[in-house]
Amino acid sequence: MSARARPQERHFMDSRYRLYGVLGSPYAAKLRAIFRYRHIPFSWIPASFDWVPGMDLVRPELAQVTPRIIPVVWFPGDESYHVDSTAIAYRLERHHPARSIVPDNPGLAFLSHLLEDMGDEWLLKVAFHYRWSNEVDRNFTNRLVMSEVLGGGVPQDRIEAASRAFRDRQIARMPLVGCTPQNAPLIAEVYRRVLDAMTDLRASSSFLFGTRPSLGDFGVFGALFTCRNDPTPGAIMRDRSPASLDWIQTLDEASGVDGAWVASTDDLSGATTDLLRLAGETYLPFLLANEAAIEHGREKVSLTMLGMPYAQAPFRYQAKCLRWLRQEFEALSGAARAQTMALLRETGCGAAFGI
Repeated sequence: MSARARPQERHFMDSRYRLYGVLGSPYAAKLRAIFRYRHIPFSWIPASFDWVPGMDLVRPELAQVTPRIIPVVWFPGDESYHVDSTAIAYRLERHHPARSIVPDNPGLAFLSHLLEDMGDEWLLKVAFHYRWSNEVDRNFTNRLVMSEVLGGGVPQDRIEAASRAFRDRQIARMPLVGCTPQNAPLIAEVYRRVLDAMTDLRASSSFLFGTRPSLGDFGVFGALFTCRNDPTPGAIMRDRSPASLDWIQTLDEASGVDGAWVASTDDLSGATTDLLRLAGETYLPFLLANEAAIEHGREKVSLTMLGMPYAQAPFRYQAKCLRWLRQEFEALSGAARAQTMALLRETGCGAAFGI
């Protein structure tokens, strides 16, 4: 049998999206779950922008992709490569309206984006902290990532060398991400609060905005999927919130899930409100402090949240996230705007949006 693909096989392959990433990445896991739920044909291709000593980039077709981050998605329509899981999710919405993950109500769509952003940018710190702050977790994940990228037929000493290089690079990035010993108590409390909210959610509803998953669900999912898979945060989850395990399992492969959105903010579960309150107490104050530090040229973002100190260097991408959220909020009108404003005030989120 010839190794060359037949014409119909090539057409089938070319009509599928290609998702490049590793399951060690919360963003790659998030996008994989979105593709599955939305019934969008795709191929999962293990890839990373990490090199093995003496070898070339594992996926040469990604050599021109910038910025050099995963996941990367190849769109078959125009054969273009894209990064940034949030932007990719919205681009998929434009191409594939069926089984949307954006609520029909514009106010709920905004709140879903807010929780997705908190998952991507704030809960990532939880996953990063537990993964790289101790010897057990950091030496568990680094090898899994490199072995997935390289596949079989690679000498063990080369996998070990690549694993060590990857581990050391990630440890060096911990202060940049905000994962420092000073910040550890706050990060741990945020994790506990999220797990408690997910326990309540599982008892009262299927997902954050109804009986079908939203972009907000998938944003929270990415970080929690990572925590579930790593030794220390996984043990904490199993002990404190078995319901979170159930929710992650459901959302990871939700291709058979059908459901409906809640009608308005009045119908949201208490768990969704609790997560918004956590955003109002931690994530949005951080975004405001980060914005102020960038505007005034400060070298450090420093504030107190939940009675605990937090500090890190300013991060320009997160200032962009705040601008994006504000633009989406400002586009709201009528009843959707009024209801959303009331909930933002109630949950302490209003200051970030001039309320």
